[in-house]
Amino acid sequence: MSSLYLHHYPPSLFSEKIRVLLGYLGESWNSVIIPPIMPRPLLMPLSGGYRKTPVFQDGANVYCDSDVIVRMLAERSGKASLYAHGFAADRVAEWADTQLFRTAVALNFAPAAVAEQMKAMKPEEMQAFAEDRAKLSEGASITSFSPEVATRNVQHYLSRLDGDLAGNAFVFGEQPSVADFSVYHCCWFLDQNAMVATVLQPFKHVRRWMDEIAAFGHGDVIESSGEAALDAAKDASPAIPALTNTLPDGFAIGDEVTVAPVDYGKIPVAGTFAAIDYNQIVITRSTAETGAVAVHFPSAGFELLKA
Repeated sequence: MSSLYLHHYPPSLFSEKIRVLLGYLGESWNSVIIPPIMPRPLLMPLSGGYRKTPVFQDGANVYCDSDVIVRMLAERSGKASLYAHGFAADRVAEWADTQLFRTAVALNFAPAAVAEQMKAMKPEEMQAFAEDRAKLSEGASITSFSPEVATRNVQHYLSRLDGDLAGNAFVFGEQPSVADFSVYHCCWFLDQNAMVATVLQPFKHVRRWMDEIAAFGHGDVIESSGEAALDAAKDASPAIPALTNTLPDGFAIGDEVTVAPVDYGKIPVAGTFAAIDYNQIVITRSTAETGAVAVHFPSAGFELLKA
């Protein structure tokens, strides 16, 4: 039985980034479907209130944000090639997860696109979804430009990408890197909505590349439940990584701290400061449902504060 659990819901674009990566790596994993909106009572004991999707779990180690999930899976699988292009691939991935993500969301929030997405939803479900997303973006702006500007941006980005993919199988050559999975999930998100998918049509090399990544599949998927994930955490012990970077000024291992995203979904997760380096922050928490768990966050894009 795999110790890996992905807490996700099917339309989540950052979840698709992890799902196709799991397929590429040939992993066996447990699929835990969570509601697209709050509350998530079976996930909160594991994540401590972290609001974004997905959350990944390996026994009693919990990973919040796709950046730290990809790094963990690359290390676990021995696929160093995902990071072989170093700073350049990292920055393309970061751009895709921020700027390209916001552009894709702006397109999918155009009135016609929203209408397409909401066809299967009841009025009360639409209201609940709108209220949930308003809370998620409270104090931040996920989209800061109009659908018309977003369309021009996407066309600009895809034309450049299409030119590069005319001579390469993947963004940085003949093997996929972290950049491919980050750019792909934004393109996949656009492709899921019939009202905006047409923006992809002129770019044949992008379409070929998307088909190749989609062909990785999702790996060996085991349908599971939130209860099973809680039991898996309780039956395991968290592994605290031996990280060696200098501690931030004023902090000591063992301090009671909070960690929260700095962009949106700014809900702090409280715990005991356990480890830090240039790539991740780790805190420990304990609940009756989970026992002791270690929760991992990226160092970049998250704020560490004294509780």
